[in-house]
Parts: sequence; structure tokens; C-alpha cells
Amino acid sequence: MLAKRAETAIATTREGSDSFRLLVESVRDYAIFMLDGAGRVSNWNGGAQRLKGYRAEEIVGQHFARFHPPEAVAAGKPARLLALAAREGRAEDEGWRVRKDGSRFWANVTITALRDSDGAVIGFAKVTRDMTERKNVEDALRQSEQTFRLLTESVQDYAIFMLDPEGRVASWNASAECIKGYSAQEILGQHFSTFYPPEDVAQGKPRWELEIAEREGRHEDEGWRVRKDGTRFWANAVISAMRDAHGGLVGFAKVTRDLTQRRRVEQALAQSNQELERFSYSVSHDLRAPLRAINGFAQALVEGHAAQLDEEGKRLLAVIRDSAKLGGQLIDALLNFSRVGRQALARTPVDLTALAENVVSELRQTQGPVAVDVLLTPLPPTSGDGALLRNVLINLIGNAFKFSAKRAHPKVEIGAEQNGQEVTYYVKDNGVGFDMQYANKLFGVFQRLHRPDEFEGTGVGLALAQRIIQRHGGRIWAEGKVDEGATFCFTLPA
Repeated sequence: MLAKRAETAIATTREGSDSFRLLVESVRDYAIFMLDGAGRVSNWNGGAQRLKGYRAEEIVGQHFARFHPPEAVAAGKPARLLALAAREGRAEDEGWRVRKDGSRFWANVTITALRDSDGAVIGFAKVTRDMTERKNVEDALRQSEQTFRLLTESVQDYAIFMLDPEGRVASWNASAECIKGYSAQEILGQHFSTFYPPEDVAQGKPRWELEIAEREGRHEDEGWRVRKDGTRFWANAVISAMRDAHGGLVGFAKVTRDLTQRRRVEQALAQSNQELERFSYSVSHDLRAPLRAINGFAQALVEGHAAQLDEEGKRLLAVIRDSAKLGGQLIDALLNFSRVGRQALARTPVDLTALAENVVSELRQTQGPVAVDVLLTPLPPTSGDGALLRNVLINLIGNAFKFSAKRAHPKVEIGAEQNGQEVTYYVKDNGVGFDMQYANKLFGVFQRLHRPDEFEGTGVGLALAQRIIQRHGGRIWAEGKVDEGATFCFTLPA
């Protein structure tokens, strides 16, 4: 009976040993092997071969120090790890290890002392895992955090800080202290409603701003905020919700900029514009009255006293009436020029091809019997103030019609070219052209390169076109040659 039990125990032990060996051999993500008491490799699993590059017959009997970089070996690290494991029963380490091909990997290593029945160390079990990918991720995250910290600390014009999900201040940069007046020690843990005027707090503004940011991901606001000393400043504030990998709310990022000076400038500009508007109206009213009188009395002379006037007298009256009419046109042009600089842009999608076709159709009806050959290729659409951009086309295409009208076969070409982030539109004619040395005068108010008796106009149209294009973020210029035509180009963002 005793012998039978011994045989059974031996079989069970052998079976368990075989199962453990199969388990170790099947592990692919860990190098699991044994060291003898001196630190020499005594067995080697498949995971060790995959991770370190050595076959069992190449490495068994070799000292495990060859897995360490030369600088670690020189510093005695392998011996210290074995001594620690022998003394404490176990040693764990993370650091660089070396493969057979010389490449390095970041490893997590556990060395466990193996003892006989008397407690003497007879060897070590060693488990190694390649943690290079995790280290790369951690290093990248650490670098990102450091970069973000340096960025937020170096920003001078924006208060950048974090809030917890309840709205309490969780971080604070130097610019936040400069703008709001609180040191980090004073404000960390305080609710961000501290920065709002009492009337906003009473209305629940801080609370519903967080609710909007949580619901929509972001909330932007401009309004009064309060510094530590009680003074107010006009702020632009953006609150962005921060979520974890599962979508859970972990807090808010808040960026605040002091726009008090800009607001003062805008208010002063608005006041100035109002005064300019009143001045323009006054000038317009006061100048139109005498012009109307001149034109009216000249008309009365023609109608009531024509018989007493010779041909020269009638011609002079016509000149007076034309001059009064031109004076009215100049007033209208100046007011329009002034108004374009002040009015807000109403940005909408604009079909420039349709606008150009409409302008050409109107010009054909008003330019008399001259048949202008127009080549209009499709123009890329844009975004802007359609009424103002139509004014640009009226001026440029109208000039092309006017200055090519005396040609035997007047031609006008309208097209566009895409150039990266902008589109260049052009209007080209085969008219009288101009000398390029005077090109800088073209876009000045009342600057004309031709006599009024040659080509009529107020001298304001191109200046107006330039102002409109510049307000749309574009540029305008002209190229020409005397008696060989002109090309006017302008750009708009694509």
C-alpha cells in the first residue's frame, strides 16, 4: 500500500512538472527562464527566444549579464539584482535590456530566489516582459504634459486654467494670476463664479455656462468679469468640456482673454462713426441745396429766356447744368465710399458668375449701340457681402466697357484662377490702357488718368472697389499698356 502511494505521488509530481513546463513553453509574451546560483542561464522558453533573439543552445550556460547594456554591467547592476533577490527573496527592476542583435528594449524584470529544503539559494527564476511600447506612450504623454505646462505658463495674454466637474478651479497659470489678480494658493479649490459680477451670479450664468459646455462640448461668451480687487474687465471666455476615454466628464478647460482695451477702441470707433455719419449727412444736405438751386435757375433760364440767348449763352447754360449734375454725382460717390468703410459685412454665399452675368446684361442695355464681345468663364463662388461685391464688378466691368468702347472690335474677358488658399479674379479689356508708371494713382479718390471730356466718371469707383476687396480680406491691382488694354485683378479667400 505504501509503495503504491509513493508511485502515485511520483506520477502526480511528474505530471504536474510536465504541465508546468508546457505552460511555460506556451507563453509568448514573457521571457521565463531559470538561472543557476551563479547567474548562468539553465533553461529557456519560447517567449525568451522571441523577446531576446537567442536560441536555447546559444544561451544556456551563459551569464545573464549579457542581457544588460555595457554601462549597467560596468556599474555592477546584474550582481546587485541577484544579491537583492537572494537576500529579500525577490527583486524587481525596470530598465534597458539588450537583444542578440544589439537593439535595446525597455523591460520589466522579476527575479525570484529558488531555495532547497534547507533554505539555501540554488538558483533563480527570471521573468522578463518587453514594456517598450508602454514606455514610449508614457514618454510621449510626459512630453506632451510638459509641453502643455510650458505653453500655458509662457502665455501672457490668456488666463488658461482647469475646472473640476463642479466648476472649482483645479489649475492656474501665471497669466491667470496677472489678469485676475489671484495667486494659485488663493484660488485653487474656489468656484469659478468668483470671477463673475454679482448680477450674473444671481441669474445663474456660471452654472448654465457649464451646462452648455457639458452638453455641446464648448461655450463661448463675452462679458464683464471681476478681478480680485473688485475692478471689472471685459473678457472673452471659452469653456471646453474634457472627457475621459469612456466619455465621462472629468472637468473643463477655461481660456479667458482681457479685451477691455479692444472694447474701448470699438466704442470710440462706433462713436466716431456716428459723428462721421452725422457730418456726412450734414455735408450732403448742405451741398445739395446750392447745386439744386444752380440747376433749377439754369433750367428756368433755358425755359423762360431761351429767345434772348445766343448759341454761346445756351452752351454755357448747358455747361452749368452738367457741372451741377456732376457735383451731385460726386457727393453720392463720396457718401457711398464713406459708408462702405463703416457698414458691417453681411457674409453669405455669393455666386459671382451670376453677378457678373447680371452686370454685363445691364451694361449692354445702357452702353448704347456699341457691341462689346464678352467672354465670361465660370467664376468660383465665394463668401461675402453680395451687394458690395456686385459694386466691385459694376466698377471693373463698367470701366472695361467704357475704355474699350472706341475700339473697332471691343473685347472684355472675365475669368478666375485658383491659387492655393485664394482665388484671383480678373477683368481684361482691349481698350486704351494706361501707363504703368501711374498705376499707383488708379485707386486713389478723384485720381484720373484720362480727361473728363474723354471718359466720364467721378474718379471714386476704383477707390471704392479697393476698399470693398480689402474688407473681404483680398487685394486688388491693375496691369496695362497704353493703347493695348488693361487687366484688373482682385483676390478673395478660397
